[in-house]
Amino acid sequence: MAFHLFGKKTAAPRPKQKPKPAHKPKAAKPVHKAPKAVHKAKPVQKAVPARKPVLPVIEKLDDQKAYDLLKAARVPVVPHIFAKSEKDLPEAFKKIGFPLVLKASGRNIIHKTELGGVKFASNGGASIAAFHELMKIKGCEKVLVEKKLGGLELIVGAKSDPQFGAVVSLGIGGTYVEILRDVTFRVAPIAVSDAIAMVKELKGYEILTGARGQPAIDLNALYDVLVKVGNFAAREKIKEMDINPLFCTAEGCWAADVRIVK
Repeated sequence: MAFHLFGKKTAAPRPKQKPKPAHKPKAAKPVHKAPKAVHKAKPVQKAVPARKPVLPVIEKLDDQKAYDLLKAARVPVVPHIFAKSEKDLPEAFKKIGFPLVLKASGRNIIHKTELGGVKFASNGGASIAAFHELMKIKGCEKVLVEKKLGGLELIVGAKSDPQFGAVVSLGIGGTYVEILRDVTFRVAPIAVSDAIAMVKELKGYEILTGARGQPAIDLNALYDVLVKVGNFAAREKIKEMDINPLFCTAEGCWAADVRIVK
C-alpha cells in the first residue's frame, strides 16, 4: 500500500522490528570435581636412641699389690715405698735416698704423666711439696716414691688373647711407645731362645747393643725379665699387664712402673 505525501508517492513505512534479544552464553555446567582425599598426617614417631653396649668394668689392681705380684714373680723392681701421709716420707729419704721420683697412685689413675702425676725431687723439702701437690689430684689415694733411675726405657707387657691365650710383648719407647710402635710378640710361656728372638726383631735392636758409642744394656737381664713375665702371665691368667718403663742399663733391668688388670 502506498501513501501520498505532498503529492509524492512514497512507500509505506515498514514496521520496526523488535531487536532480537542478545543471546546470553549458556552458563557452563559446574564441573563436579571429586573431593580430594584428606590424608591424615601420620603420627611422628620419636627416634629411639640406640642402646649403648654395656662394657665390662675393668679395674686395674692397686699399684702396691701390683708391685708385690711383680716382686713375687722375681722381676727386679726399682727401690720404692708407698706414702699415704707426709709422715711416711722420711723412711723414703733414708731407705732410697735422692734424687726421687714421686707418682700419684690410685685405681682410676692410668696415665700418670697426662695428669701431671709425676714429680721429681732432689731434697726433702721438694719431696714434701711434691707429695701434697700429687695428693690433690682427683683419684690419688697415695704416692709412689721411688729411686730416680736413668738408662734405656723399654716396655714389657702381657695380654690375654681369646685365640692364643697369654701373649708377652716387648717394645722400645717408654712415654713414646705409642708413637714409635716398635713392638714384638710371643705366645707365653716363653723360653730364653724366644726372648733372644724377640729382642733381635726390634727395629731399634742396635740401640740396645750400643749404637753411636752408647754402652750396651745387659741383654741377659732383659731376657730374664721377658721369661719371668711370660711365665707370670700364663700362670696368673691376667687380662693385661704393662711394665712401663723398664729401665735397662749395663748393670741390669728394673721395673719402674707396672699396671696389672686381672
